[in-house]
Amino acid sequence: MIFDRKIRRASTNRRVEPIVRTSSLKEQPVTDARRGLWFGLGPVFAFETRSCSRRWQWYAGRALFVAMLLAALAFVHHYRPANATTIQGMAKLGQNFYIALVGMQLTLVLLAAPAATAGAVCHDRATGMMTHVLTTDLTPAEIVVGKLAARLVPVLGLIACGLPLAALLTLLGGVDPDALFGAFLVTLGVAVLGCSLAFAFSLWAKKPHEALLGAFAVWALWLLGRPFVNLLNSAFGLALNVPPMLDNPYALCFRPYWWPGSVSAEDYVWFAGLCLAASAALTGLSILMLRRVCTRTDVPRKSSLRGRLAAIGERINPFRWFPEPRLDFNPVLWREWRRTQPSGLGRVISGLYALVAATASVGAIVAPRSTFAMAWVNGLQVSIGMLLLAVAAATALAEERVRGSLDVLMTTTLSTREIVVGKWLGTFRRVPSLALLPTLVVLCGDPWKSFYIPTILTTFLFVLVCGAAVSALGLLAATWCSQPGRAVAATVSIYVLIAVVPLFVGGFLGGPNNEGAMMLSPFFFAGELAADLCTRGAGRQHIDAAFKWICVYGVLAATLIVLTLRTFNHCLGRVEDGWAQAGGVRPTRRFAAPPRPNLGDQQS
Repeated sequence: MIFDRKIRRASTNRRVEPIVRTSSLKEQPVTDARRGLWFGLGPVFAFETRSCSRRWQWYAGRALFVAMLLAALAFVHHYRPANATTIQGMAKLGQNFYIALVGMQLTLVLLAAPAATAGAVCHDRATGMMTHVLTTDLTPAEIVVGKLAARLVPVLGLIACGLPLAALLTLLGGVDPDALFGAFLVTLGVAVLGCSLAFAFSLWAKKPHEALLGAFAVWALWLLGRPFVNLLNSAFGLALNVPPMLDNPYALCFRPYWWPGSVSAEDYVWFAGLCLAASAALTGLSILMLRRVCTRTDVPRKSSLRGRLAAIGERINPFRWFPEPRLDFNPVLWREWRRTQPSGLGRVISGLYALVAATASVGAIVAPRSTFAMAWVNGLQVSIGMLLLAVAAATALAEERVRGSLDVLMTTTLSTREIVVGKWLGTFRRVPSLALLPTLVVLCGDPWKSFYIPTILTTFLFVLVCGAAVSALGLLAATWCSQPGRAVAATVSIYVLIAVVPLFVGGFLGGPNNEGAMMLSPFFFAGELAADLCTRGAGRQHIDAAFKWICVYGVLAATLIVLTLRTFNHCLGRVEDGWAQAGGVRPTRRFAAPPRPNLGDQQS
């Protein structure tokens, strides 16, 4: 019997499973599959959690998240009211702590939740891993739920990091425990909805940044739906129904202090329940469409509906009429111009953004100047446009590292300068289109202002220079980070800090003297310049600050590009010799011509 068991082991070439004695005296093998069924989520969840739990980036992310929360609390405490030692002063300080903690936490979760699941399916499809997974006996439910739950766990860990700080805030006496519990319930619902939404987009998208752009587009429509409808009603005289304010997570979290008694515990429960219901619907849709989407052909037939829609999108694409760069100028730029064509989902998102931006710009031009619609529209257009550019800039190089096409590019005789500059120009070519509508809105302002021409010039230059800095930042993050998700997360986090922190600081400090420092934010820069054209008696004090920040962003863009050039070879393991090591210009002739044979010697 022992000999037969050894033969059976050698023939099957399997690891012998340990035997466990139970109370019923039956032998049951404890296999890895049974160990993987944690909480009934399947082996995919076990594999994903084990592979992600050992990465130091998650620990660094949680530490950075807590550090940002502590920095916000430290800033609020530094500018505390004068009577902070009294009971009323401590209550006011507790309210400021609550607004800083909840606002920072909700903003970070809105950005981190889609970024965690944007590449869940499309990344595996690009590398071919999803094809191998679909050949196993795993069900679509196990694949979808396992991947989604594994990426939701780190996001929930970020939310849990804020619980000790929130518990300490209740000791000050100015924080309502019910409002704090409701804020965490709202944040939990937003996290689950953001992960499931990005996962659904990742199923249809070909690249992770397209899935992330789709999730951010839904966030923008959700959070800006109420002011957009109000703008349409005031500009065009419409009577559209305005969405309720309780649908906005920020309004729901801050209303207990802005309008006491207007929110109850049922509102928090309803909001979280609707978020969970929408997440369940998106998860069910992903389960139903997983095999159908992942096994279909990428090239649609011309007679199919998909092929017809692709042909229509190609005809109405305005970029097809733009002049293309020459191959001799920069081969990498020529390749990027042709390679980075958006897919069907990317075209839908770009078309939706262009439609909403154009409608809002027309509404801002037509609306009365007293509503400051021009300021809000310009600020949102520039800030959201730069956010979308940050997502696209970080994936221009990171996706090629994953696919392996960057290794082929680095084996050519192209210099590092040509590769880096070509990648940067390939991303920067989107920036001039982002500057058209904000410049047009300012152009329709009050032409009798003495700073009318400088405002138009600074608005256009700022969008170009800020776009150059954001493109360089994404390229540097993709050089230092090997995974697209990490590069996107780093780029978006840095940009959001630059866009939000000056507003946060200026809001607490107050006073007109801090408006120049607040113009570091792209939102406040474009909005303040447009607001000056709508305000009577406004001076030129913001024009000087505008030129200063344009110079700062220009220096920052140049510094980031130089830093990318210095670290590109070291991070990607490329070695250059001779003229290429110095970043020289590519020679005209790649290969030396072979010497001509001497016919006289052969005849002799």
